[in-house]
Amino acid sequence: MASPNSEALERYKNAITAASSVVGAAMLLRRIVADVLPDTALGALLLLPPPLSRRHCVVIEEFDGAFYNRVFLAAKAYVSTLLAAAPVPLMKASLPRGAGAEQITLAMRPGTAVVDVFDGAELTWRLSSHGGGGGGRRRGGDDAREVFKLSFDGRHKDMVLGAYLPAVMARVAAMSQGQRQAKLYSNEWGKWRPVRLRNASTFATLAMDAALREAVVDDLDRFLGRKEYYERTGRAWKRGYLIHGPPGTGKSSLVAAISNHLRFDVYDLELGGVRSNTELRKLLIRMKNRSILLIEDVDCAVVAAPRREPHGGPDGSNTPSVNRKVTLSGLLNMVDGLWSSSGHERILIFTTTHVDRLDQALLRPGRMDMHVHMGYLGFGAFRELAATYHGVAGDDHPLFPEIEALLREVEVAPAEVAERLLMTDDAGAAIEMVAKLLRDRKAGTEEDGGGYVSQKLHAGTGRRHPRASRRGGGGGAVVATTTRRRVFGDEIGMEISHGQGRRGVRGRGRGRR
Repeated sequence: MASPNSEALERYKNAITAASSVVGAAMLLRRIVADVLPDTALGALLLLPPPLSRRHCVVIEEFDGAFYNRVFLAAKAYVSTLLAAAPVPLMKASLPRGAGAEQITLAMRPGTAVVDVFDGAELTWRLSSHGGGGGGRRRGGDDAREVFKLSFDGRHKDMVLGAYLPAVMARVAAMSQGQRQAKLYSNEWGKWRPVRLRNASTFATLAMDAALREAVVDDLDRFLGRKEYYERTGRAWKRGYLIHGPPGTGKSSLVAAISNHLRFDVYDLELGGVRSNTELRKLLIRMKNRSILLIEDVDCAVVAAPRREPHGGPDGSNTPSVNRKVTLSGLLNMVDGLWSSSGHERILIFTTTHVDRLDQALLRPGRMDMHVHMGYLGFGAFRELAATYHGVAGDDHPLFPEIEALLREVEVAPAEVAERLLMTDDAGAAIEMVAKLLRDRKAGTEEDGGGYVSQKLHAGTGRRHPRASRRGGGGGAVVATTTRRRVFGDEIGMEISHGQGRRGVRGRGRGRR
């Protein structure tokens, strides 16, 4: 005969078993209803949680470490296309510098949200901001970073990750390709600030020797098509160009033509605004791929001594020398050190008017692969200018033979001739102005005392321009204030250096491309 305690224990076990079965069945039924009838009365009867409590969220931050997050940039561009038709009570409108009124863009303000529908599923984009350290400093010292939060019903997780986000990236890529306009970036407080690059210079409009133009274009096209070659040889996919020549010969216009030819953005690096080698590296790794890094007038760049000086200043004191922000070693590491491999399909361009003043360490093969000399105007380039500005083709104009002969004897910058061609819409009068400029230059009777190049380059204490000293008469000397720059630790004075003015191109390291 069973004791009362045994009977009670048996009843307790049966009750626990029955309760477990009921709970298991209820949970199974609840899951079925949640998947099939989530918002019905039966669902409410079963105390299902509201839809928001079952939503998943993908967080997309503005930065991925020290790099810009490409998914965030794509999300920002995509969400801006949703705002025009979305009932968002607060948004901001902006007009990029240099853009037309038709290019006003809309963007979300932190704390606002917009709903998108994809394949029957609702997805909510919400923008917020939070504090962050370690870079990304905003104007005014605010360290806040923006974050997109994409929320959706948990049932659509696979669809969002496998189809929706890739579709967003693909649409933004298509938008960028169709509306691609190069941007010009400048460094400001350790960050890049963009504006639209509206320079219309192309290789077709550039006053440039035909053989030199063909050589540069062929080199650029060969570079673009050699991805597998660079991977196979273990080299960083980059190319360095040194563009040198007197002022007004088209160095900056050539950079714009390269950008328009490749459809690459230009990052104009002002070394004087870089506070340290560390900041230089951060700027480098925050550049986009398929871009151009430009350092203009590198001979006048405000950088530090040739190498680090272990004993402080040049006199051995512990006081750091002025303008000792970026060392030459840091610049060389940027050009071809390990940090140069932080991106691919990049072009590095240095421009200078005094190539002889550059440290030879900057010029060796592997750093500056191709040297392009932009010299004074030749007759072939002049004919292209006349055709571009006034439609004067061939050798039809009667002054062309005289101009051709004068250009063999006179050094004149393309910018000077272009200035004369722009003075009037009358083709004949414009060509006559050019001929007069060359005649006066040859005779030494220019009213401006030597022209564009002498005023741009000649600087010294009481020194006459070499050509002006031979002229006498009306060609008075132009004396500019002495200009001194610290160039890799050497203080120099700028002055004119005359040459034959022939254009030239020198390939470096062609066998290693």
